[in-house]
Amino acid sequence: MSATCLYWLQRLQPVFFAVAFGALAYQIAIYYRRPKFLRTRGIKIILVSSVVINLSVVAGWVYLWYRYR
Repeated sequence: MSATCLYWLQRLQPVFFAVAFGALAYQIAIYYRRPKFLRTRGIKIILVSSVVINLSVVAGWVYLWYRYR
């Protein structure tokens, strides 16, 4: 990757965090707005996997930020 690409990725990191957390909050809100009988096991698995993926990406960003600062 070029230095300018890495520079802009670093500058836009707060935007990526905001979009990730906003999408996660939206998914959770949709889940809790559904009637209880429509909250199937598949929907729960999708929600939990999305939470795990988002948290692992955030943890990776935080780890790399501490590692290379």
